[in-house]
Amino acid sequence: MTAIDISSDGATYRGLVSARGLSFLGIPYGQPPVGTLRFQPPQAVMAKGLVDATQPGKAPPQIRRPVPDWTTRNTGFETGEDCLNLNVFTPAADDASRPVIVHVLGGGFQTGSVNGGYQDELGFITRGDVVFVRPNFRTGALGFLHLGDVTGDGAPANRGMLDLVLALEWVQAHIADFGGDPGNVTLVGLSSGGFTIGALFGMDGVAHLFRRAWMMSGSASRIIDPQTASGMALDFLQQAGIEPENRQALENLPVETILAVQERIIATDLGERNSPGGRTMGIVLDGTSLKRHPLEGLASGAYRDKQMVVGWTRDEARMWYAFGIMQAPQDRARVLSTVARFFPDRSEAVLAELEKAYPQAGLAELEERFLSATIYRDAAQRTASTHANAGGRAFAYEFAWVPDFEGGRLGSSHGFDEPFVFGNVEAERVPLAGGKPDAVRLAYEMSGALLEFAKTGRISWKEFATERAIKQFG
Repeated sequence: MTAIDISSDGATYRGLVSARGLSFLGIPYGQPPVGTLRFQPPQAVMAKGLVDATQPGKAPPQIRRPVPDWTTRNTGFETGEDCLNLNVFTPAADDASRPVIVHVLGGGFQTGSVNGGYQDELGFITRGDVVFVRPNFRTGALGFLHLGDVTGDGAPANRGMLDLVLALEWVQAHIADFGGDPGNVTLVGLSSGGFTIGALFGMDGVAHLFRRAWMMSGSASRIIDPQTASGMALDFLQQAGIEPENRQALENLPVETILAVQERIIATDLGERNSPGGRTMGIVLDGTSLKRHPLEGLASGAYRDKQMVVGWTRDEARMWYAFGIMQAPQDRARVLSTVARFFPDRSEAVLAELEKAYPQAGLAELEERFLSATIYRDAAQRTASTHANAGGRAFAYEFAWVPDFEGGRLGSSHGFDEPFVFGNVEAERVPLAGGKPDAVRLAYEMSGALLEFAKTGRISWKEFATERAIKQFG
């Protein structure tokens, strides 16, 4: 590859040229959030002079776990606290004003990277004639530990979400110089990426930063109450051996210790993580960065001019069992306790209704179906319904494609739709799909829908408001 220089607002961004387009990697959009800035809102970078954008930036600090051979490929990436950077891929740096797609990374609010993954970014922009932006931002305790009410010094909540907002502000200011249209930005995210996108509907002053949202296994529903979040923060400080008022000790805490301690305060059970009062990282309704619950923001009609797509997989919860994170229930009491986390006053009735709907299902299937529906499907439909009822345009889909791996035991699990949405199902990138003809056809259809949506705000299937229409894939 050869280098290319693009000027934007006093800075010169040096990227890479290939036959398929231009790549600009590791562009800093925020000051390194280290030292006294570690638990503070992101501070914008006012770039001047030459900015080397030929090498990937760092992903947020995270614990790297071994994964099965059948998962999507990752060639590796470097991590570090200096992670406020983004990648831009564009067909050309001209005045074409192409639609802009911003990929919001997922990873349970604990992991994720825009580098080294399965995606073929240049192939995607070549097919769609779009500009593709992928920002890194803080995750885990660094991005989401709710310290302010515990330390008493007003440490801001939702720092990772604020990082994303700052990245979107960079897009607004600069993307026209990279061939994109700042007035036509579509946000796309899986899981915690989708939940973070959904949370934006509860913020003030961000509506101009995007026009459309595509949330995979994410919604505007998953918001943590301040009391739960503060309890986790206090637990974190106690386990780290830090007094709440000792800000300096918190700023000097080795990042390895932060990662280790955060592991101990977060629940691994899918039901416990996502039920009211569940111990997990995520967006907190702090009343400052997040002014109101996102569903209230949607219901107000303030975002009726936006368009959204919500999607979920048929067997969302199967992944937690397949990875061994959760064990199958051995008795009905366990399933009942899972239901009670979400419906404490009518758990028996809810479970009885589920048993009636699936009379042949065993305990594991019943628990799986309940978690898949309650955490993902129902929450996504509630988001779409709220938006549609307020006058917005919403579309919904269920992804039911099942790989033939080990007789299809993985079902259509959490995250299986993301490679299809971006059109990447080659064997070397996504072993489960293996580049098989049915997978390739489905990926072409779904990625085509994303590109159509980004360009027009419409898709070929019915809106959700029309008899609660849901497109079936697979």
